[in-house]
Amino acid sequence: MKQLLPHQIEDAEFLASKSFAGNFSGMGSGKTLSALEAIRLVIRATAPHRAKNPKEALAKVVRSHLSGSFHKLRVIVVGPPISLNMWKEEALEFFPDSTAQIVRSGVVTLEDANFFIMSYQIATKRRDELKALGAKVLICDESHALKTISSKRTKAIIGRHGLCESVDHTWCLTGTPSTRYSDDLFGFLARADNSGLKEQIGKVDMARFRLRYCVTQKKKFSASQRFPVEVVVGNRNLEELNSFIFDRGLAVRRELKEVWEAMPPITINHLKVGLDIMDPELRQLLKAVEKQTMSQLQQDIANKEEHISTLRRKLGVAKVKHSVAEIVDRIEAGIKPILVGAVHHDVIDALHDALFAKGIVNVGVIDGRTNSNTRDVYIESFQNGTLDILIGQIQAMGVAINLQGGSHIVCVETTFSPAEQDQFYARCHRLGQANHVHVDVFEADTRLEKAVRRILATKARGHKTMMDQGAAA
Repeated sequence: MKQLLPHQIEDAEFLASKSFAGNFSGMGSGKTLSALEAIRLVIRATAPHRAKNPKEALAKVVRSHLSGSFHKLRVIVVGPPISLNMWKEEALEFFPDSTAQIVRSGVVTLEDANFFIMSYQIATKRRDELKALGAKVLICDESHALKTISSKRTKAIIGRHGLCESVDHTWCLTGTPSTRYSDDLFGFLARADNSGLKEQIGKVDMARFRLRYCVTQKKKFSASQRFPVEVVVGNRNLEELNSFIFDRGLAVRRELKEVWEAMPPITINHLKVGLDIMDPELRQLLKAVEKQTMSQLQQDIANKEEHISTLRRKLGVAKVKHSVAEIVDRIEAGIKPILVGAVHHDVIDALHDALFAKGIVNVGVIDGRTNSNTRDVYIESFQNGTLDILIGQIQAMGVAINLQGGSHIVCVETTFSPAEQDQFYARCHRLGQANHVHVDVFEADTRLEKAVRRILATKARGHKTMMDQGAAA
């Protein structure tokens, strides 16, 4: 069994003592092992005190050979599809005598096992079957997937009559509990401490929550729309929300720098690259943006205006030529493997083709189009150093991918979410990384990218205020 760090043991004790709680620790801090250790503590608590050998009793609980009223330990793990194999491997290594089933589409019956591991989609469809298992623990990995309270999966997992009501312990694991605004946390808080939330805001509903912790604005999304709708555009009262989460013991959060003194630092540099502007539409869009004030531009970004999306994509493609030149220089200087981040498929494809044209042939791509087998091959090749460059779509690389074999990251594009950016960097900057991690963010000298950088900085400050557990102490 792997050796746990002190913070992982403390976090496991925290989870094991709660019926519904979150581990919001930073990416790469070891939340998976903390959850598995918490399961071990739950098992220990159910083992008969009369056992002469506690270790033997513990093993028997896992193997379900105990006599009397003790039943087979069952744990349900729900997460994104990309994380399922990782959970199975970690669970079987942590509990060598246990059994695990990955529940996929097309499986008619649930096998007899200790761990039932599946995607949110499968768990939603098979909620009633899963409730009948009599599982003791439910683990929701990357639980920010449950942020939309009106979605079927959120209702099926943590809503009224949800899967969580059939277990003794539900643990929500995510390094990014709020990917955009504070209302992402409403579903978790309503389930974790409904009465406390009622005291806090007067009535447990989303409108009251947004009134207290969000900045909203009325907006029409089309000319044909008769009435504007209210949308969230910012956060407020973050210190109060922080105190509610952590002072009441609803979740624990630790940053990497808090939990591992040996964690190598990460350096993030913003470098200017040129543009290859051959597209007349791009030239026109850039001219239009330059006429806007920074406030107007930031508002258009917040409103997800179509011309901004088009400009972002075309700008990414225009950066490819000069970005590839920089990447090739690093490869020729002996810096490899390199993780390259992008957002749009057009940019990813252009990067791949341009690198091949420069003679860099050991290149892999992981994005939403990559199947699981190919992804696993690229990850292994990156780890053992046989791959020079791995191009990753930032949104598709956020979880369950460990790339400590490399320590150099280049971002040709960025998302609008600092949480997603941090998740991407955490593929390399995580426990097990032996080297200083160096990130180069390539930016073009345009008003749009200046606005994006300003938005990311503002969101990052807000997220830190809300999630800084030390502030609530």
